[in-house]
Amino acid sequence: MSLRVQLLGLGLLTLVLPWAAYRYVQELEGALRDGLEQALLASADTIATALRESALSVFDSMQENTPATTIYAHPLTAAPDLDGYQNDWNLAEGSERALGSSGRYWAGIHERSLYLFISVDDASRVYQSAPTELPYGDRAVLLPSGTGNDWLLLHTTAPGVLRPQLTSAPEFTPSGHFENRGLAYWRETDRGYAVEIRLPLDLVGARLGLALIDVDPATDGSEPSTGSDYSVTMVRSWPADALAPERLIYRPAAVDLQSRRFEQAGKRLRVVDRDGWVMFDGGAIDPLEQFFSRNESIGLLERILGLILAHGDPAYAELEQPPGYMGDSALRAAMSGTGGVAWYARGTAASAVVVAVAPIYNDTGNIGAVVLEQGSDSILTLTNDALVELMSFALVASLLVALGLLSYATYLSIRVRRLARAADTAMGPKGEIDPKLPGRDARDEIGDLARSFTALLGKLRDHTQYLTTLQGKLAHELRTPLAVVTTSLDNLDREPHDASSAPYLARVREGADRLDSILATMSEATALEQAVTAMSREQFELAAVVRGCVEGYRDLYRDRELTFSSDAGSSEMLGSPELIAQMLDKLIDNAVSFSVSESAIAVTLSTSGEDLKLSISNEGPRLPAAMRASLFDSLVSVRAEGNHRGHLGLGLYVVALIVEFHGGKADAEDLPDGSGVVFTVSLPRAS
Repeated sequence: MSLRVQLLGLGLLTLVLPWAAYRYVQELEGALRDGLEQALLASADTIATALRESALSVFDSMQENTPATTIYAHPLTAAPDLDGYQNDWNLAEGSERALGSSGRYWAGIHERSLYLFISVDDASRVYQSAPTELPYGDRAVLLPSGTGNDWLLLHTTAPGVLRPQLTSAPEFTPSGHFENRGLAYWRETDRGYAVEIRLPLDLVGARLGLALIDVDPATDGSEPSTGSDYSVTMVRSWPADALAPERLIYRPAAVDLQSRRFEQAGKRLRVVDRDGWVMFDGGAIDPLEQFFSRNESIGLLERILGLILAHGDPAYAELEQPPGYMGDSALRAAMSGTGGVAWYARGTAASAVVVAVAPIYNDTGNIGAVVLEQGSDSILTLTNDALVELMSFALVASLLVALGLLSYATYLSIRVRRLARAADTAMGPKGEIDPKLPGRDARDEIGDLARSFTALLGKLRDHTQYLTTLQGKLAHELRTPLAVVTTSLDNLDREPHDASSAPYLARVREGADRLDSILATMSEATALEQAVTAMSREQFELAAVVRGCVEGYRDLYRDRELTFSSDAGSSEMLGSPELIAQMLDKLIDNAVSFSVSESAIAVTLSTSGEDLKLSISNEGPRLPAAMRASLFDSLVSVRAEGNHRGHLGLGLYVVALIVEFHGGKADAEDLPDGSGVVFTVSLPRAS
């Protein structure tokens, strides 16, 4: 595990501080919410107790009044004009009900009158052409419970004001018997027609059904001439198998009178019946503008804390679904139980509404519930500046500590990595050593480590330089004593000596010659190192140089089978033919040294990409695995012990110097079948 990761893990321990602050604020937030909920619920219970004897049971029935079986008449702020337009109704979105596939209707109430607005999509409007003639035309019918079994027919021969007529099923024919207590207006629209109706509540009663009768011409395209050439369809607002039409529910004046005295400033009070229909809606929660201004004034940290402490409350706009019906599952469960409290998000993240529900019970059981609402900050603790400062300080302090530790760990990691990379690259490919490591001036443990490594590498460089120049020094220092020995031997040869001393003189002469050969080799390598950098370059054909050298080697090494082959085509390169010849001398000498008599030595020239590839292979022992990486180093020899020839391991070192001069690369590996070794030299072509 890296140093940075370790320090980062240590820095994560500082997150305990904001976590503890978060837990503290979370508990405090819960306590604040509980206090607000209990106060609001107590107020709702008080109102519910006072409304035990209210008129909520006026709509009581043996079956539940669901939105599918109920027509809810929304309260209208003013009596709308009967003109076939709905712009003065001012009802909430979603208040309409479907009437078949092409019709919609709205129900509203003002004072003691029921208002209905019916909108129908009908591409082929049909009116009755004359009294008693078929077809009777498009028309709407109402079935109020206040008229017994009589239906109210809305029929006209042209758009305008009309009076409902009494009629009966199933024909619903115009009777001419008008119900003067009702009034309607028929208006044509771009998509069909609209009917606006006003009826007294006494006439409507407790139930009301609506139906549309659509008359359309025959579908075969012919011009209708009689009533039988028309098709007649009817759609109703209540199921065909129902015994009675839907119940009509509206807000009774008695409940309004009893509930209005419990209105409180900044709170909204709704009284609902046991089925969830709103019987009273008064008061108002605090306007949203103050929460918008509050939301705009909070800082970035408060916004972050608000996201952390967010409760995910449901939307307040969905409390009534459809409008006038408390369809929220949590509230409905509280209405029929012991009450409860719920929170809702309103408009902005900074605003919320807390809703308390208290059921209303009397001697007959549950008759409704009180729904008391109050606006509030979504997160109450954010209204306390001291708490916000505490949470902000804890969060910022932890982030700064973690960031500081991470930055310091990164800094240390970079220093250690730089030192490690410098140590890896301190020694060059030719053994040169750069002892200057980064970070030596630092006054800490890493600086001490860098200074120690620098001192060690300095000593190693001095030792390496000594070893590098040792061969030249030895060659220079031994040349004079060897000359003295050789001169003395020459003088001894001229002096008379007996036959018994001749073998010893011969051995001394042989040793002196071998020492002279070794010194010559060492001097040659030293001279080549100094001369290579000053060597001039010329363009020449590598194949010609190699071919000429191989022909000379055949005469020199007659006990070896030397072959040369080339498939390189043009083999021009830039360099020194003399150095290439010296390189071949060393490689062929090496191949001869490690091969047996009458064996084959193959020299091949080929191409490898943009380079020329020269290979010399011979049969013989494999390369020692332990020394493959240092074959081309100075003073490295892999010959077996007991080989008394003057080999100091400088031949392949000379090869490496010449290859480096030409910008190439030398390598050695065993033959695939293990029968010998192949040396490969890659040299760049002339551009």
